[in-house]
Amino acid sequence: MLQEVETSDVTVVGGGLAGVCAAIAAARLGAKVNLVQNRGVLGGNSSSEIRVWVCGATKHGINRYARESGIMGEFFLENQYRNPDGNVYLWDLLLLEKVKAEKNIRLFLNTEVTEVELAGKQHIHAVKGIVIGSERWVTFKSRFFIDCSGDGWISYLAGATYHQGREARSAYSESLAPEKADHETDGSTLFFYTKDVRHPVKFVKPFFAKDIATTPIVKNREIHQDDNGCAYWWIEYGGQLDVTHDNERIRDELQSVVYGIWDYIKNSGKFAATNLTLEWVGSIPGKREYRRFLGPYVLKQSDIEKQTDFKDKVAFGGWSIDIHPGTGMYAESSGAQDSVPDGLYHIPLRCIYSKDIDNLFFAGRDISASHVAFGSVRVMATCASIGEAAGSAAAFAVQNHLPAPDDIYQQHLMSFQQLLLKQDASLLGIKNEDADDLAKRATIRASSELTSINTYSNNAELFPLTKDVACLFPVDPSISDFELFVNSEHATQLSVEFYQTGKPQNYIPQQLLQKKMVPVAENFHSWLKIPFQWHPDQRQNVFVIVRKNPNIALYLGHEEFQGVLSFIWQPVKELQQPKLHHFVRSSPILYWTNQAINRRNFIFYVAKTRAFTADKLQNGYVRPYAGPNMWVTDYQQQPEWIELAWPKLQNINEIRLTFNDDTNEDIINLHHHRTPFPIIPELIRHFSIEFWNGNGWTSIYETTNNRTRHLIHKLPQAITTEKIRVIIYSTNGSRQISCYEIRVY
Repeated sequence: MLQEVETSDVTVVGGGLAGVCAAIAAARLGAKVNLVQNRGVLGGNSSSEIRVWVCGATKHGINRYARESGIMGEFFLENQYRNPDGNVYLWDLLLLEKVKAEKNIRLFLNTEVTEVELAGKQHIHAVKGIVIGSERWVTFKSRFFIDCSGDGWISYLAGATYHQGREARSAYSESLAPEKADHETDGSTLFFYTKDVRHPVKFVKPFFAKDIATTPIVKNREIHQDDNGCAYWWIEYGGQLDVTHDNERIRDELQSVVYGIWDYIKNSGKFAATNLTLEWVGSIPGKREYRRFLGPYVLKQSDIEKQTDFKDKVAFGGWSIDIHPGTGMYAESSGAQDSVPDGLYHIPLRCIYSKDIDNLFFAGRDISASHVAFGSVRVMATCASIGEAAGSAAAFAVQNHLPAPDDIYQQHLMSFQQLLLKQDASLLGIKNEDADDLAKRATIRASSELTSINTYSNNAELFPLTKDVACLFPVDPSISDFELFVNSEHATQLSVEFYQTGKPQNYIPQQLLQKKMVPVAENFHSWLKIPFQWHPDQRQNVFVIVRKNPNIALYLGHEEFQGVLSFIWQPVKELQQPKLHHFVRSSPILYWTNQAINRRNFIFYVAKTRAFTADKLQNGYVRPYAGPNMWVTDYQQQPEWIELAWPKLQNINEIRLTFNDDTNEDIINLHHHRTPFPIIPELIRHFSIEFWNGNGWTSIYETTNNRTRHLIHKLPQAITTEKIRVIIYSTNGSRQISCYEIRVY
């Protein structure tokens, strides 16, 4: 058998989304990376072998402005363009291409790591694996290792401390934990896909298929003929077994139930399924949970529910704490126990490296979290963001000659967070304080700025006020009066309430500011002024509730407006599914929904605002947080431009632009829903970059088909200038031109 040795700066074991993002992040920062995957495809649970859709902080569109940026965000945007129908093989292809595009990554597919070599008790010297099918033994030597194996196989072999199962309630003061610790985990799932072939298809039940009519499944779960794939997430088993050591036993049980469910749909006579056939049935269980390794900090229930603001935050999540019964599909209880935070929460650096092994990071399903907290962080887009943080940390440690991950936390935390922010990683509440960014020292001018909020559109339609509705907009620095376009045939009163939203990342009515009862005249059809003055200590959003009144209609437009959201009181469907979901902690985000009127707004007017001025390009934030944090133009001229000027000549090598990609839009990789446009309309499509040569403007870059959020333009050779400008000609569909940030180096 052939023996090989591969030496690199970083070895990533596991090619799921956490591993892919870890490898790409480290490689883009200059580290040499070996990416080792034991399957023939990348993507882990999201791949064509298992086919779980990639969920994340958006919680299927329930959280506002929650879609991940960074590498995972890049995947979402590119897949939306290439693969709007959610073809899983095209998703495989995208991940493979993204990895192969990085010259610093060596990819090893079908390579099973079997050994870990230690130098002493606290340092991994190498890992050794076999390339299945080619009879090659490969030893991977690196300064740092990132365990993205899901089961934590590398960390386990290295002797890192871990938890498996449920901790006792007293361990972390978690109300959702059991009184006594046990080994129960979330189980595994096997999916199937169906297809309407437009002619009758029979199904002969195999002898091993389960008669589900004799099980609790029919009574306690929901079966629909048109469901397939992840709609059957509740087909779950193995939580009371060992989900790894009993993997084949679990697979056999899951297969028996899948074919039993299909027999029930096809042959029970209760469904109109004559023309349906099985298109695909999985053969590899999708695992939810196994070992969780201990870092210096363990993420717990209260950190998610209270949205703890860690000083060492490096990623964010937003999925609810989503705990499944150990008996899975056979449970008499609901399929999931949900505890919903009020918005996004932070994930600290100390959760993604070992407290025992001095050169070991974790990312994905094996990070340092309690069983309860793990119920939220386990979803794949969150795992991917954690992977980017881990890969970036490993590269940062290599570049700065740091012997251990904890040195980043103890000595270089701010510098590392600034690096993550520069790379556009999924980081919340950290602002650009990069001393090397020349843009922060420039004087900024723009062709125009939006100075008022007016959501009026010509195609607005009447919206009878038969339910409570709301709108949210930035208050920067203050507000004097709020006007709403109202239609009423009868004299009446309109009840309006103004609320603070609480934490800067939340979009809920949290604290009542004022309540107004405003008279509406008979046959009124105009702007209704609602007196409201507020001078908050710092910029933030205001949540305005308009209470239902059958005598009144508002107007609902068909355009999105940057930094503005509209809501209706409409509980999300999960609240009406007691067989599948039991909510132990709810939140206003489950009732005030934006999904039903996504990209639309009630017509209202605010006279003055500074929320969209050009200096927002320098405020350091690159996503909504206590306001939109973006420059928005006033629609008046074409093209628009932004100019940066310095009092003396500057040497410039690189320009970075972060465009508005509407992180409120929920995008998904597979078939959960179809987004109607291939490119986010707010993204800038056609723009150019120019510099002042002393006599006039010289172009250094232009594109007419941009579809990316974060663009890095490295100049072939440095320029010396006192001014640069970005000229924006068009978006990918939005009337509003908007941008988060310009950086110059």
